[in-house]
Amino acid sequence: MPQRLKFFLHNRKKIWQSRRSLRSRFVYYLASLFLVGVTSLLLLLNAIGVLQPLNYDLERFMNYELDAHTNDIKRQLDSLAAHNTDLSQQLANEIEQTMYMFGLGTDFAKLNDNPQVLSAIQERSYNVLTSKMQQSPCSGVLYLVDASINTKMPTKTYNGMFLKYTNIHSENTLFNEICMFRGSPELARQKNISLYSTWQLELDTNAFPQTTQLLQGEHDSPDFLLTDVARLRESWERSRLFVMPIISSSGKAIGLCGFEISSVYFQQRTRNADYKGYPLITAILDKKNDTQYSGQLSSSAWQSDALLNFSKDKDYVYFTSGSNSFIGKMQSLDIGGTEHQIAVLLPRESYDALLAQARWRLALLLSFLLVLSIGSCYFLSKKYVEPIISDLQQLQSNPDAAPQSNLLEINQFFDFLQSKSQQQEEKLRQLSKERNAVQQQYGLAATRLKDAQSRQQAIAEQYKALEEQLHTLKSEMEQARQQMAQALQEKEQAQQQFNFAQTALDKVVAKKLQIIDHDSYKMFIDSLSTLTTKEKEIFDLYTQGLSTKDIIAQQQISENTLKYHNKNIYSKLGVKSRKELLQYIELMRNTR
Repeated sequence: MPQRLKFFLHNRKKIWQSRRSLRSRFVYYLASLFLVGVTSLLLLLNAIGVLQPLNYDLERFMNYELDAHTNDIKRQLDSLAAHNTDLSQQLANEIEQTMYMFGLGTDFAKLNDNPQVLSAIQERSYNVLTSKMQQSPCSGVLYLVDASINTKMPTKTYNGMFLKYTNIHSENTLFNEICMFRGSPELARQKNISLYSTWQLELDTNAFPQTTQLLQGEHDSPDFLLTDVARLRESWERSRLFVMPIISSSGKAIGLCGFEISSVYFQQRTRNADYKGYPLITAILDKKNDTQYSGQLSSSAWQSDALLNFSKDKDYVYFTSGSNSFIGKMQSLDIGGTEHQIAVLLPRESYDALLAQARWRLALLLSFLLVLSIGSCYFLSKKYVEPIISDLQQLQSNPDAAPQSNLLEINQFFDFLQSKSQQQEEKLRQLSKERNAVQQQYGLAATRLKDAQSRQQAIAEQYKALEEQLHTLKSEMEQARQQMAQALQEKEQAQQQFNFAQTALDKVVAKKLQIIDHDSYKMFIDSLSTLTTKEKEIFDLYTQGLSTKDIIAQQQISENTLKYHNKNIYSKLGVKSRKELLQYIELMRNTR
């Protein structure tokens, strides 16, 4: 016979009695009452909207989609960056070779007002642009040089070529037709491509002011950038450009090249996921200010230039524009020298519909649990609670009768009362005998008691006086002890604050010493003596934390003069930028 079966048979009486115990039945009843209370509370919270049964699953789904779309956009831009680097090199070679063919050398200023050379550059660059356009994930390709056919025009324009796909219907653009948005019309006729409905000869960069920094070749300009979305001039299309400078063999920026990502192409390329039958919208957003964004949305119904008003809470971000409202997740994406936001959005009406469905399902489940728990409470009350009440009432009226509930604790309680009653009767007989003996001794004790009371009164008066003195001394000692403890605590807190500040300062200095090259820093310190008086004054103002505008105002110099002094200071001290200068200054303060 198995060991477990033997154990059960041997202890079956105890097991049966435990099942009949008051404790087990009371636990069942309390559990049912607790379930009623919990389900009622959850139903109330669900009804007033405190519970959000949709959020966990929706947040997880949105976060997954956000990561997937962010990685996909990163891959697209990485591919564009690789193609753009190759395109820039090829265009630089074509431009320089064309200039040598016409005997212009490397004087790029001679391209201005020279339509023959500029047209030749476009003709040589056409195959390069179309080839890269077909290889790259984009809706168009462009280049421009810092030159114009007519420099006397009131608005500055740049000569170049901008080719676009027509009638984009899918991500695959291999077999789409090409049209010319900007460029030479003779070249368009030669290549048998149509002109865009709002064609112009040269490009105007006013719609994308971010490209000016690259075009001018500023010292701190990024290698490439993704512009904010904007409406192309004299066009219904909204696009953004992924551009980088065209660098000549001498290292000078002579123009720009890059790819276009139109809103239509972005919508065709982006695959929107469905959440329980409701499509999510993917967006690349550009921050205008703290509360407004613009950008490209993967919804084909969104082609508006309107700004999206932004707000957020701990769970979601919210965008509204007119009657359109979205809820979703968003994360930053740094692209070259620009920062954009990738967002996965759900229209607010879709979210409200999903939330209503989730709340109805939860309400039905909780209602079923509530009905089940109420029924359980009623059953346990009838089966367990009422027999116990009957036994208690019987105990008051007839304690000698046997209990009716047949509960282990009730039976034991009745047995205990009967044995207790017999013991009480025996004690009463013994107490009666003892009472007679005590009464005889009472008279003698009363006399002794009076003498003792008089002596006790005198001693009590002395004790009261001593107790008052002792209380006064204890109060004074307690005050002195509290003052001493407070002083020790304040000393310990002050020492801890000092140690913490000293440790933090040591860590900061050590960290900065690890980051900064010691030899460069030493050269920086040694070279301070080489500064002129004026340069030393400007350097001291930097150490005081003044900004560029404050220094110009205090020294009463122009911005170009300050740039001149900065250049000399950087050169003498061996630093490359104002940021590196400020890092050395901060380290110099901390190590003094």
